[in-house]
Amino acid sequence: MKKQDLSRRSFLKFGAAGLAAIPVVSMGISTAAAAERLDESAPEAQALNYKHDGASVDHPSHAAGQKCINCLLYTDPTATEWGGCAVFPNKLVNANGWCTAYVARG
Repeated sequence: MKKQDLSRRSFLKFGAAGLAAIPVVSMGISTAAAAERLDESAPEAQALNYKHDGASVDHPSHAAGQKCINCLLYTDPTATEWGGCAVFPNKLVNANGWCTAYVARG
């Protein structure tokens, strides 16, 4: 009888830990799956003249040194290669990219 109680207790303990882990795991999966790199040929990218390499941009609004990583709309300035942008939801932009929505980070 004691052995059965122990296995029931173990089952409940591990079951509770498993249930607690489900929201954490699903949040990580949905975040990773939702974010994909913005394609320069996408209509929303073309509308704002987005380019992955800001140094090669030839646009009258572009100034030297402007790039996504130092833009106010870049949502994670610690992301040094690809990061989120408030203008392109669920898309990642290149940290060295540029678009006409650029706003200097103050």
